[in-house]
Amino acid sequence: MSFGSIEVRDPGPTEILMQIAAAGLNRADILQRKGVYPAPPGVAPDVPGLEFAGHVAACGAAVKGLREGDAVMGISAGAAMATHLVAHEREVMRIPHGMSLLDAAAVPEVFMTAFDALFLQADLSIGQHVLIHAVGSGVGTAALQLACATGAIPIGTSRKADKLERCKPLGLKHGIVTDAELFAERVKEVTGG
Repeated sequence: MSFGSIEVRDPGPTEILMQIAAAGLNRADILQRKGVYPAPPGVAPDVPGLEFAGHVAACGAAVKGLREGDAVMGISAGAAMATHLVAHEREVMRIPHGMSLLDAAAVPEVFMTAFDALFLQADLSIGQHVLIHAVGSGVGTAALQLACATGAIPIGTSRKADKLERCKPLGLKHGIVTDAELFAERVKEVTGG
C-alpha cells in the first residue's frame, strides 16, 4: 500500500465533487488489492473503494437538491479511498440526521445490494419468509434488517452458530447452521412446506 496523488476533475453538469471523510472496506477492495478484481474502465486501478461518506465540495450546474457542504454518502465504481471523488448525483444521497460520517461510509454497498436483491429482484413483501444465506456477512446483516423492517420472516444460514446468535438481536427468527443440518429440510419445516 502506498499514498500518492491523482488528478481529480471538476464535476460535470449532473455530477458532484465530494471531499471524502470515510470509505467502506469491502471484499471487492481486498480482491482488487490482490490483483484479482480489476477496477472497471475509467476508474483509477490502484485506488480501491466502492462506498464513501463526506461533504459536497462542488456541484455541477444541473444538480438539484444538494449543495456545497451537505453531508452525503454514496456508492462508486471505485476510487472512494481518496480525499476527493466525483460521482453522478444519482450515486449520492444525504446522510440521515444523527448518523456519523464513519457509520454512513459502511451503508451504501451492503444496503443497496440487499435492497436490490430483496425488493427489486425477489419482490419481498410483508409476512413472507425470506432465506438469507451467510446472514452474518455485511450484505446478510443488511438484508436481515431490511427484511425485518418490512415485516418479513427472516431465516438465515451460517457455517457458525455464533454468527447466528449475533444476528438474533437484529431480528433473525430462524437460524440454520449449514454444516450441521441440511438447510432445505429445515426451511421446509420452518415455513410449513
